[in-house]
Amino acid sequence: MVQADDSKEEAILSHLVGTSLHQAAKRNGVGDGGVRRVLKRRVMGEVPMEVALEGLSEVVLGIDEHSFRGQKMMITVTSLAPVRRLLAILPDDRLATLRRYWQGIPEDVKDRIVGVCIDMKKAWRLELMRQLPHAKVVVDRFHGIQDANRRVEEARKVEKEVTRRPIPRWPLLKNQEELTPRQAQELRWIYENHANVRHFHAVKEELRAVYEAKDRQEAAALLDRIIFNTQDASDVAMVQWGRTLKEWREAILAFHDLRITNAFTEGTPTKIKLLKRLSYGFRNAETYIRKMLLGLLPWFLLELTPHLLA
Repeated sequence: MVQADDSKEEAILSHLVGTSLHQAAKRNGVGDGGVRRVLKRRVMGEVPMEVALEGLSEVVLGIDEHSFRGQKMMITVTSLAPVRRLLAILPDDRLATLRRYWQGIPEDVKDRIVGVCIDMKKAWRLELMRQLPHAKVVVDRFHGIQDANRRVEEARKVEKEVTRRPIPRWPLLKNQEELTPRQAQELRWIYENHANVRHFHAVKEELRAVYEAKDRQEAAALLDRIIFNTQDASDVAMVQWGRTLKEWREAILAFHDLRITNAFTEGTPTKIKLLKRLSYGFRNAETYIRKMLLGLLPWFLLELTPHLLA
């Protein structure tokens, strides 16, 4: 009887990987509530890190956010190297929730975490420094340049409002080597007529050079020059940017120590969105988390021993 029940639950979970709770229920002749109970009983709310990273001496993790419903955000935790794997979806984006997650990781596993890749959230960085003092916090290229583009765009908008003149957007946000001839001409026009915007764009390009540097020493020299040059800027926003770069200096340079990016973590929400569409949305956070983990890690979760899934 137990074996029959196990086979029935395994069939439900197998169908649930790529379809909605209602469709899985219909295919297996049970109610939606029955499927939810199987999901809760057989799929964990997070993957035990000691199991997911078993046999690995050093690991690098990634943290990012994604939308659950509307403005409600959740935190995604992944392994970036040497294996790429989703580890957990935390039920909200509060710092206290992230803190509890780190506190629940066994100390011997923490000792193997050599780096964590994040975006530029100060609270996350400080918490990681407390929980994993030996690990490097890394701001990868994507997040560093994303922040730079945001600041360039703000400078463009301010200049446009003050001068009441249209200022092209894309020549400032695209990589210079990727500009079309027309965009390159527009960029030259911006440089000739809008000195403040030129300054912000130049700093962004210099920051790109930091990430493209051949080693940490070269990157440090370039970054220190940026920080020095922004200290005496006439624009308050530029001075603040320089202070931010100084505060995040070590995390930016740590990119050259680990050569890791958060691309896998950034890509996880795209897969989650697909699963959400197939599942017709969610209202319950716990059901959502377990369904996403099952959909993204079916081969791993279903191979875990029953006592780990209980």
